[in-house]
Amino acid sequence: MICLIGTVLKERYCVIERIGHGGGGSLYLAKDMELGIFRAVKEIPLAKKKEAMLMQRLEHPAIPKIVDYMETEEYCYLIMEYIKGQSLEELLCSEKIFSIQETLIRGKEIARVLGYLHSRKPPVCYGDLKPDNLMISETGHLYLVDLGSAMSDRGKRKQICEGTKGYAAPEQYQGYLSPRSDIYALGKTMEKLCGKKKWQCFLYPEFFWFLFRCTRKQEKYRYSDMSSVQKRIRKLENRYQTVTWRKRFLEVVAAGVLIGVLFLTAGLLKQEAFSVALSEVTDLYYEARQYPEDSRSRKRYCITAEKKLQNLNRNYREKEQQRRIELLLAWNAELLQEPEKAALYYENILLYDEEYPVAYGEYGMFLLRIGQKEASRKLWEDYKKKEKAELLEKGESRNLKLWEEINEKKTKE
Repeated sequence: MICLIGTVLKERYCVIERIGHGGGGSLYLAKDMELGIFRAVKEIPLAKKKEAMLMQRLEHPAIPKIVDYMETEEYCYLIMEYIKGQSLEELLCSEKIFSIQETLIRGKEIARVLGYLHSRKPPVCYGDLKPDNLMISETGHLYLVDLGSAMSDRGKRKQICEGTKGYAAPEQYQGYLSPRSDIYALGKTMEKLCGKKKWQCFLYPEFFWFLFRCTRKQEKYRYSDMSSVQKRIRKLENRYQTVTWRKRFLEVVAAGVLIGVLFLTAGLLKQEAFSVALSEVTDLYYEARQYPEDSRSRKRYCITAEKKLQNLNRNYREKEQQRRIELLLAWNAELLQEPEKAALYYENILLYDEEYPVAYGEYGMFLLRIGQKEASRKLWEDYKKKEKAELLEKGESRNLKLWEEINEKKTKE
């Protein structure tokens, strides 16, 4: 490839320096001698001029504009709007720290431009979303650059797909690309923006669950389309704008049962269909938590969740599936302020599954929350007898550990 520095294209664009390489070609900085402004020039092998054809059809404020075009016998040249700024990757390398709120803002902007691409006919899949391909201008505006890996969605027709390890969806390695592949990369990109402070996800469980849904290995279990992703991000934005850190921390502690169940679900479930069905229920809880505890809206979501769980209970009969469902039913009854019903669910688990240690911890902490300290203590004594007789399975959860610590401390006293 011949270096273009010093070359004048179309007797107008003087190439000054090479500023990048990727997507099958080189990127140069040029001076528009007529207007006296800088332009970006993308040099692409003529055999790969699909990017030029594709970009000329696109018009979006987050995609650099094509202002001119030319071809030679070997190459084609895109003369584009020059974006002066830094990529998200460069910002991360400079130890820029993105808060959850900032990550959601950038995620919303990215989802918006990807949604535009997916809405084309036929849909355009970007294919190589990563922090390196997202530029932030000096005014703070986000741009999606380098469409060299973009292609039209061809369904399940196998084709050569480009992408970057760590961001490319699993199906891309098999030669398939779809809008849901971009959803996977969006999740990975937002996860990267969390940097070394990924522990924040545990203070923001809804955000953790959002990333989990985006980055499922099988594409059919991710969000269905980019509009669903945008809707979820907007709700998370609204949620975190109105909640103080202290209140957030207290809510997370109060929601410990749900979080524990979610982790157990992610680690133990073997059937992907069940995992997706259960995720639809847990999404309802995150919706419900936007409303006050005694509101009708919150109660309506919980009643809907209970109906869905009852339906799952009839259709999924494997032992681990039944355990997850029963625990969520008990937790849901507590949310509905029906402690008697919640207690029945817990007792039902222990009646038919008395070797399940996690249920003891969940039930024990529930009893403490409703002020039944003596009942919790008696349950603890029964638990220790079974443990000593080696009648319990191996298993642990956050609430089981906490319950053990509380009772062991009281025993020592």
